[in-house]
Amino acid sequence: MLLPGLDGTGLLFQPLVAALPDWIEPVVIRYPGDRHLSYQELFPLVIDALPRSRPFIILGESFSGPLSAMVAAQRPQGLIGLILCATFVTPPWQLVSPLIHTFSRPPFSNLYLPLKRLKAKFGGYSTPQFRKIWDEMDTLVQSDVMASRVRMVFRVDARQSLRASNVPIIYLKGTSDLVVPGWNARAIQQIVPAVRVVCIDAPHMVLQRKPAEAASAISDFANSL
Repeated sequence: MLLPGLDGTGLLFQPLVAALPDWIEPVVIRYPGDRHLSYQELFPLVIDALPRSRPFIILGESFSGPLSAMVAAQRPQGLIGLILCATFVTPPWQLVSPLIHTFSRPPFSNLYLPLKRLKAKFGGYSTPQFRKIWDEMDTLVQSDVMASRVRMVFRVDARQSLRASNVPIIYLKGTSDLVVPGWNARAIQQIVPAVRVVCIDAPHMVLQRKPAEAASAISDFANSL
């Protein structure tokens, strides 16, 4: 079960899905792009999408890390593992939290997708595939919805949910991630010391920049279960 990042479209999972071995069946969860839904309101949407008759692993990328912990805390039948990718359970940048109320509203919030395109271009991964994805995102998710999700990120506290998760957990960490820096992985390990951190030479978009390495870590984890 793949829970997406801030855009909520699941489109950015395409490189990872293509890299996963055939024996792993990826199921991409998508969030409505035209409604302001809190983590608590997204929770039943994810619960309803879970398999009922076979084992599964949840992967929560970035924005969805807290939500994946909330779901795992319920210990749904069939859940055998949790993968946290470039994510957090409390605000990833505590010091900037007071500024988020201002900068996650128009006109600043309207710059999200244009800035993502620029980052892709200068980061060396502006391919035709990604340009197509950005264009499709424009039609699927409203900028004010993404802005509301940013505000949610800087209010979240899923530490108790993480403590209640009774499954093996790994954390996929980009070694040059500036969006969700390394102290977030260390904070998660302080809550659940058994969490194993897998470092991948990538920025925040671990699954998009290094899909083969991420797929290998995921399949190794699944095999271990």
